[in-house]
Amino acid sequence: MSIKGKWEMSIRIFGMILFLIGIIFTVTLDFYILQDTLVFLLSIVIFLLSLSTVIGFKLELKLFIEKDSYLLIILVILSGITLVFGSLLSLEQSTIHLFLLLSLSNSIVIISWHYSLSYYRKKKFIFIIGSIAYITISLIIRYTTLMKLFRSIGLIPFILITFGIGSIIISEGILYKKKLLKYV
Repeated sequence: MSIKGKWEMSIRIFGMILFLIGIIFTVTLDFYILQDTLVFLLSIVIFLLSLSTVIGFKLELKLFIEKDSYLLIILVILSGITLVFGSLLSLEQSTIHLFLLLSLSNSIVIISWHYSLSYYRKKKFIFIIGSIAYITISLIIRYTTLMKLFRSIGLIPFILITFGIGSIIISEGILYKKKLLKYV
């Protein structure tokens, strides 16, 4: 006796893990784009705040479920303060724009990752739109710079994220065709 769709469900989870590994690798390589240690550390703070909040929601911790709106408001306020602080500390005007865009794209991709395995149509729509926005921003800003610095190695995070997103979408398409997956 076997579980129907077990292989496809495994590919979905593998895609989510690839997606997260690509995100972490991308955030690590942001240091070479920003070229300012303090601004990069502030970017990491925003990323870790977002990631810890999303992981708290994913694990359905009691504190996160009961106080979700308060936590989101606190997260937005702390991220905003960090963005303003990072913009003021930045030495170059071009670094300010990069810092703001990279922090925004990191927040978008964390939200997108959070909704990657959702069965709700609205959340799946957020996953797809967020992924497209992240890939677009990354192609324009990240990978043009990283390709100059690291050649083809700079494409590794992009490939990981694209394969992760693709495996999630393809496996869900297969499950949907087999009528093993329905969106609410």
